[in-house]
Amino acid sequence: MQESVLDDLDLRLIHAVQIAPRAPWAALAPVLDADPVTLARRWARLSGEGLVYVTGYEGLSPTKVMALIEIECPPQLTLDVAEELCREPGAVTIDVTAGGRDLIVTLGLADAAALSTWTLERVRSLEGIRSLRTHPVAGSVADARTWRLRALTKDEAAAVEAADPLRSVRRPRLSDEQYRTLKVMLAADGRVPAPTIADRLGISARRARDAIAALRADGQLVIRVDVARSYTPWPTYAWYFLRVPAPLVTKVGPALSRIEEVRLVVNAVGQYNVIMAVWLRTLADIGRLEAMIEERLPGVTIADRSLVLRTIKHLGHLLDERGHATGETVPLP
Repeated sequence: MQESVLDDLDLRLIHAVQIAPRAPWAALAPVLDADPVTLARRWARLSGEGLVYVTGYEGLSPTKVMALIEIECPPQLTLDVAEELCREPGAVTIDVTAGGRDLIVTLGLADAAALSTWTLERVRSLEGIRSLRTHPVAGSVADARTWRLRALTKDEAAAVEAADPLRSVRRPRLSDEQYRTLKVMLAADGRVPAPTIADRLGISARRARDAIAALRADGQLVIRVDVARSYTPWPTYAWYFLRVPAPLVTKVGPALSRIEEVRLVVNAVGQYNVIMAVWLRTLADIGRLEAMIEERLPGVTIADRSLVLRTIKHLGHLLDERGHATGETVPLP
């Protein structure tokens, strides 16, 4: 594991912003026992180095389609294929993996027709793809928007949440073009200041704040904070592919989501009907986790697993070999 450059205040700050991603520094300062200027300076360093990044993205609508794609490539072409896929807006996240597949791509597309076009035409036209397996997501049980660093106490976390509650406000009237621009700006930086948005859209800062608040309150906008994995206590990242008897699926998903290491659980269509992603402290924890799952959840079969070697792209953010955000983003669909 890479030696951490994050001190206690860094970790507490990141945890706080995970809870309240658009809270002003003045609201967080009393909880973190630091002045707003210090917090702003700390965050500027963390985000400037790509150790943290904040993404605003649309909540899942009834028409939107999510799928997990397994791709196998000749070894010498794996990174070439991954880098080519990085330019695809629908390829939201791309992991290079070891195991029964070389790449795992998380797709987010407008509808089922777009999924068909992507898997049957677009991706198959790329040189270097030896095989492809598509797992449409039938339902998301848990995702990493609720995952936390666990650096704050429960009382501190509650105080942070109270400092930046979701506001129910009337949605301001903006043009479609203005909303598209707002979406692109928040996807690149979910903490982009309201005055900056206002200048770009030609509206007041209050209208910009109200637009964001209304979208968040309606579930149409999710703002999520991510941190470079190698700088956390959980540097090991793995995907698990499970087979679960149909009568147990509705119970197994929530049970898995309560395991601290689990960041994503989805119900999928295909040879695996439950797929999950986890962050672990060490490789040795893989065996411990599997033993715990089989003991707690009889009937569940761990059919396969893959270790993530590198994440090339995450929620539209391009990452370097260390997992740092480069500052370059591909707009989400």
